[in-house]
Amino acid sequence: MKPTVMKALEEWKEASDHLQDRAVNALRLALPGLDYSKTPPYCCPATLDIAQADGLGDGRICIDDDRRATIELDHVPNAVIAEAVDEVFGIGWFDNADEALEDCGPGSYFYDDETSGSEYEVRLSENPDDGHVAVSYVPIPYAVELLDALTAAYDRQRQEATDGARDGSAA
Repeated sequence: MKPTVMKALEEWKEASDHLQDRAVNALRLALPGLDYSKTPPYCCPATLDIAQADGLGDGRICIDDDRRATIELDHVPNAVIAEAVDEVFGIGWFDNADEALEDCGPGSYFYDDETSGSEYEVRLSENPDDGHVAVSYVPIPYAVELLDALTAAYDRQRQEATDGARDGSAA
């Protein structure tokens, strides 16, 4: 390989590695508790895990070579999912949801983004603390936006519950 070609390839690799690091940083800031997987990455160069027994679910996020994220989160409160999805996408955006997601009740709700190739699925469970979020092939900025919305909804709802318990208005 010509030295100029080899140098250009090395520069590309450095930029690619830096972009991967910045993607991981943004995702970790959007969802506190997210950290590198203790097991080797699966099919992706970076795999992040979260396990919060008292928090916002558990699961993993993989970042592929094209800087797209695949998110699998379990045990996320239904109300948190509903608030975050409606905040990010708007009311009635997902298939099977013609109204606010919190008013739709248990079930599976889907959205396929033809522009980015992303696939979204949220399942609201019969158990209000056992919802599921699955997103495939989503560009990092969209993944960060969704994770940040989930975190904000969780924090707001937890604060409301704390305030309600403090003033005696919570059940």
